[in-house]
Amino acid sequence: MRKRPNACNIAVAAIGKHDRVQLTPKSSVGKNKKSSVSIPAFLFILLVGVLLIQNSNVDNQLSEEEKISTFLNWFRTAGGNVSSNIAIKMFPEMGKGFCYDTVATEWSSHPKLKKNLVKLENDQEELLTAFLVWEQAKGQASPWAPYLQLLPSFSSRNEIATPLFFDSEEDIDSLQDERMINAARIERQRVKEAHGRLKRLFRSFLSDEVMDLSRYIWARFLVNSRAFSIRGQRFLVPFGDIFNGKPDDDTRQQDNGQRFLLFHDLQPQGMTIRADRDTSSGEQLFEDYGDNSNYVYFLHHGFLMSDKGFDCAAFRLPRLSEAYQGGEIKEQTEILASKLRVLSRIRVDDAPQVCISRTGKLEDSDLVRIYTALYNMDAEQAAACNNAAAFNECFPPDITPDFDTEAGYHELLLLLNSITQQLEYYPTTLEEDQTILDELKDVAKSGIQHAVAFRLSRKRILRDAKKNLKKQLKSIDEEAKNDVKEDLLLSTTVLEDNEVGNKLQRFQQWIARHNFPVNHLELRYVNEAVGYGTFALKSITTREVYLKVPVKVVMNVRSAVKSRWVSQTMQELRKRASVPQEEMVLLLHLLEEKFGPNHLQSRWKPYLDMLPDLDDHNSVLGSPLFYEEEGQQLKALEGTDLLTLVSNYRRRVAQSYAVLLDHFKRSNHEETLLWLTERRFRWANAMLDSRSIWWNSQRHLVPLLDMVNCQELNSKHKPHHTSLDSSGRHAVTKASWDFQAGQEVVENYAQPNYIYLLYHGFVLDLNSHDCAHFHLEIPNAARQREFSGLFQGLGIYSWTPDVCVSPTDNHSIMRFSKIALLVANPTKALQLIGKAANSDANAAIASALKLVEERMNRFESTEETLVSTDFRTQSILKFRQQQLQHLAILGNKLQAR
Repeated sequence: MRKRPNACNIAVAAIGKHDRVQLTPKSSVGKNKKSSVSIPAFLFILLVGVLLIQNSNVDNQLSEEEKISTFLNWFRTAGGNVSSNIAIKMFPEMGKGFCYDTVATEWSSHPKLKKNLVKLENDQEELLTAFLVWEQAKGQASPWAPYLQLLPSFSSRNEIATPLFFDSEEDIDSLQDERMINAARIERQRVKEAHGRLKRLFRSFLSDEVMDLSRYIWARFLVNSRAFSIRGQRFLVPFGDIFNGKPDDDTRQQDNGQRFLLFHDLQPQGMTIRADRDTSSGEQLFEDYGDNSNYVYFLHHGFLMSDKGFDCAAFRLPRLSEAYQGGEIKEQTEILASKLRVLSRIRVDDAPQVCISRTGKLEDSDLVRIYTALYNMDAEQAAACNNAAAFNECFPPDITPDFDTEAGYHELLLLLNSITQQLEYYPTTLEEDQTILDELKDVAKSGIQHAVAFRLSRKRILRDAKKNLKKQLKSIDEEAKNDVKEDLLLSTTVLEDNEVGNKLQRFQQWIARHNFPVNHLELRYVNEAVGYGTFALKSITTREVYLKVPVKVVMNVRSAVKSRWVSQTMQELRKRASVPQEEMVLLLHLLEEKFGPNHLQSRWKPYLDMLPDLDDHNSVLGSPLFYEEEGQQLKALEGTDLLTLVSNYRRRVAQSYAVLLDHFKRSNHEETLLWLTERRFRWANAMLDSRSIWWNSQRHLVPLLDMVNCQELNSKHKPHHTSLDSSGRHAVTKASWDFQAGQEVVENYAQPNYIYLLYHGFVLDLNSHDCAHFHLEIPNAARQREFSGLFQGLGIYSWTPDVCVSPTDNHSIMRFSKIALLVANPTKALQLIGKAANSDANAAIASALKLVEERMNRFESTEETLVSTDFRTQSILKFRQQQLQHLAILGNKLQAR
């Protein structure tokens, strides 16, 4: 139903001195005490036509009151029922409305006419428009004359504010709104094409005057503005569209038209319309037309509805290319190309158009969040997103968090900047439009006047939205400042920092303040080798969630790039050297929060204080990065293949620090080196490599969860797994085993002991994933294209592969044998492997046995009496013993083949 401003003044009113029209969602048809309208089915005009009923001889010169009386008599004669509490009256500045309920029957029985109408059945609007044109041409001979004469007259079209009636394209352009301009031009073109079809089908029935384009546009507008849309069908319903539109004063959420259906009951016998609000006697009875914006009402209904929260103003987000104003042109081009490919895959435009309400509510908030995430991605993130197999891999919740909550800081900032640009882009300002509208107030209505009123309403929405976005950003900033203050308050308590109990107490207070939704863990200090451990506060069963950590307290790439120093340093580093970006971002983040100039104010200080202390010689720093250069730990590794990996690891970290050192010296930031020392850099690497929790192919430092120690309780002990919940706001960990209350909760990392020792500094006594470790080098002769298939079949993706051989797994042993042959004799391996001959197996086994014997001889030649004075050396000696056992078993298995 549609409101007709200015053109006419007939609408529905409540009557009776003391009666009020009550909301009666369950009213039944025909009960007089209910305020409702019942319309019989045969008064509906539905798609296929109209049921012919009795003619009404109505004088063309009747007054508005006489027209209403004639219409009501006609309506009741046809079987319509109107509550005694409702009457049709005249209201200044309001249009004639008419309510429709169920379905009409068929139209004329004229064979030729009916044949033509069949061609319009697939377009409901065209069919109903053709009906109106035909019936209006009959004049008083039309059985629908009492209804038709209540419709707005053709002469009132200039009063209607729809672009359909604008005189020129210049008037369309004066709307200054891209969304409305495009919609108006499309609709005007559709109407012209439909008019052409009408002329072809009805030229033998109707005169050229009746089929004039302007009159057809008017009829089309009447259909668009008055027809009901229910369950995918369009209806013209006598009496129903007399109710004018006005939003209900009660605030409500968008419901996609469900509220409208609540008060309009469509049944086979007809439609019952009930009041959707209380109305005093003598006042006009309005209806809420639904949760549409004025882009719908202005174009199709010809008026601007008062805004109760569903109107919005359209603008465009910035192009992806605008996100990169610095850096190398080549890098910019590559990043932009990756992002544009992602946009193409998810079918989103570059610089998409969005619509925002005056309160800052978005028409499509998910679109804005996805686009903002892509807009802010760096090169690695964009490349990974472009290569992602699934949407959630490209846009994990920690990149686009809280889809079910309010907009985040980056979205708000992008929206605010975009709206500011849009307001500056308009050819005229809000104030200038108001002046123009005031000057045209006393002039006859025209397209330009309607266009100015529309564009003024858009600018007012954007102005108000901008104010609200600023308030939201200010609130987020203040909340962040309060978080820092509260964290600082906890971290600067009178308790002594060096006391283990006090650090633990501050950390527990910090956890409590951040409201972990699920936490069945108690943190206790265990010993020097282990440090802290987590113990069950209650019985925990396998697969039960025992910990949910809010993502907002997690340290990751997203939290890192919020630091101006980290972002600026990474930007400068990319210009000077090639560094692993994600790894370096997290390293700088951890270093700044732990040792930077403002480390005492770090929001993570209570958590960071719980990490192994760099200056405490009793702390758990088992990482090979802290082995002494000529000390017993490196000496104890001699004879093992792990020594090469440890040396490479230490060298790689040293080289990374050298890059930083050179950068800070060249950029005149040597003061940074006062706190970012080489030893602290090693500490940060050790923390990330030993404590990171992985999900969505990214590493994270997760407070409390990273203090769950590693242990395999049984060969069936499931590997650790952490993922985000459906909201993306919490990292969720489920138990991998049953734990009794008071028992230490552990996780199985499912790695061999050489990995544990390399990155964590320990080995496990019980480890079903352990193996004989071989660090091999593919000879140059095998680094040729013809070997690529062989490498792929053997799972080799490096020239220096680490091969983990389980002595009890025949498949693992055979794979190792083939790799051994490839290393010993590439040509022979290429010729023999895959032919399944006994000679092939014998050659491979011989090569494998040779590698095993070489390792065992190396172990024996380096076996010395080492004084085990610390847990680091103890771990290495245990690893040597395990490797000797694996090699012995592997050798026996190979000899037995």
